[in-house]
Amino acid sequence: MIQFSIKPKAFKKPVMSLAIYALVFLLMNFSVGYLCYSYYGFQQPIDWVLAGLYLSLSVISYYVFVVNDTHATSFKGRTTALGFLAVHLALSVLVTAFIFNTPIKLVWYLAGLLLSLSYLLGFYGITLWSKNQRAARQQLQHELLTDELTQLYNRRALAQHAKHEEQFAVDSNTHISVLIIDIDDFKPVNDQYGHAVGDDLLRQISQLFKHRINKLGEVYRWGGEEFVAMLPVTGLFEANQLANKLINKVSAHTFNIKQLLELKVTVSVGVAQWLPEESICKETLERADMALYKAKAAGKNAVAVADFKDISQSGEAKLKDQPKGQAEDQTKLA
Repeated sequence: MIQFSIKPKAFKKPVMSLAIYALVFLLMNFSVGYLCYSYYGFQQPIDWVLAGLYLSLSVISYYVFVVNDTHATSFKGRTTALGFLAVHLALSVLVTAFIFNTPIKLVWYLAGLLLSLSYLLGFYGITLWSKNQRAARQQLQHELLTDELTQLYNRRALAQHAKHEEQFAVDSNTHISVLIIDIDDFKPVNDQYGHAVGDDLLRQISQLFKHRINKLGEVYRWGGEEFVAMLPVTGLFEANQLANKLINKVSAHTFNIKQLLELKVTVSVGVAQWLPEESICKETLERADMALYKAKAAGKNAVAVADFKDISQSGEAKLKDQPKGQAEDQTKLA
């Protein structure tokens, strides 16, 4: 059985706060009641049912004020709470009209002003809350779809984006190509220089990929030292050209690690074009991955293009069914 021990100090601050709120409530309402009694005296007779009803609403409003105000640290954070405090004061003023001989016009004017103030404060507070909630949701969405190390989109983002791109390609009869990019001999970098150097290299090369590919598509970190680029409205021929430019750019680049170490690395790339009956994140990437293995086997720092029949016995039929532009792209690369 799990046992929990609660330390008295843990409740010291909240208990003190609640005691202060209760004291303020008593002093404020007692003072108003005493002043009304001194100047106006009691009603004859007193409608205790109506007074009790509004008094209950007043107490509830004060409770809501306390709940919202307890953890607030600034005026902006407590505007909604202050709105409920204004409601409490307005209801308390109305209660005095049922118990004491207060001037009815004065009561209604004062209650109306307090209620108007409560609406203004409440509206401002709700607007701030909505703004903060939107910002929090956007931040959460960003964290869910972004790789923490490289700040590129992650696999989850690729799955989401791929569905939209597939639908657009079907509707517009356009192409989608994908690249799988793998850093050659990345493990020895980690083994020789440490993971901090490896992480810095990943960050720098990610920005290089993003800069070179951003005009045609989006880059995603697939995992480890592997990256995926999705290129909407791009045929196989153009994707192959981009991949070759990319490996040349990487091989010519010197990566400066923390101003202490200079590294030169190469990448290998597998290229594949999406087929309408495929899922980009499954069959298309599988074919690109097989092409990547061919590029590695060819000596690395190379590009290999996936055949349409790499994972299907009916590849020739698939190629025949493609739009004319897709068949031409495949013919050019053959």
